[in-house]
Amino acid sequence: MRKSAVFFKIVLALGIINLAPVAAVQADEQEEGPFKIEKCQTISQQGSYKLVNNLTFTSSSGTCLTITANFVTIDLAGFTISNPGFPLPGNSTLAIAAANDTTGVTVRNGSISGFGFGVELEGRGSVVEGVRVGFPCPCEVGIAATGIVRSNIVDIASAPSGSVGISATGLVSGNYVFMTRSTGMAIGQGSTVIGNTVTGTGPFPAIGLLIACPSNVTNNTAVNNLGQNLVLNGSGCNDTNNVAP
Repeated sequence: MRKSAVFFKIVLALGIINLAPVAAVQADEQEEGPFKIEKCQTISQQGSYKLVNNLTFTSSSGTCLTITANFVTIDLAGFTISNPGFPLPGNSTLAIAAANDTTGVTVRNGSISGFGFGVELEGRGSVVEGVRVGFPCPCEVGIAATGIVRSNIVDIASAPSGSVGISATGLVSGNYVFMTRSTGMAIGQGSTVIGNTVTGTGPFPAIGLLIACPSNVTNNTAVNNLGQNLVLNGSGCNDTNNVAP
């Protein structure tokens, strides 16, 4: 009987020792959840980030969120990044930017207003989805990325002449672009462009959809753009079921 009791105590002790590392790992995993973003900053570490409040940028130059690391995901979580003090043409500010030496950067689920450039991800393998870049916005470019650009809304009615709503190469789908002053969407060669809507570019002669061929251009709507609704540059584009009178 005494041996059984001693054996039970030993087993119990070993169980506690074995569980301790597991608990420590679980605690570390909880601590490594999405990093909170509470203010404009430079993001230099790989990982997931999440806004916990609206961000206000109060400068006539510079960038609110600068990304210098690879494989960074930013969830705007429904919040807005705004630059309310400088809504003027020629505004060179950026809301979110990553240089061309980065890769695998994702931005999703929120709004941007008041910047010269909304989201500018120069590296490859980028994702921009569920982002609204809107008025007031003197944007030169609403969204620029190489990778996947989908389900975004760009409304930059106060933009200067020469502005572009979306400049992208890759999979570009389900976006809505309204009231740019030069080009609604400028798409690079080798892209798949599906189910986008572009309308109201102007008041200067403007282009709704400008596509570099060869690309797959399917089921898009480009109407009421002053100038041309759809321009395919080069040869080899698959132009199918597009509404672009």
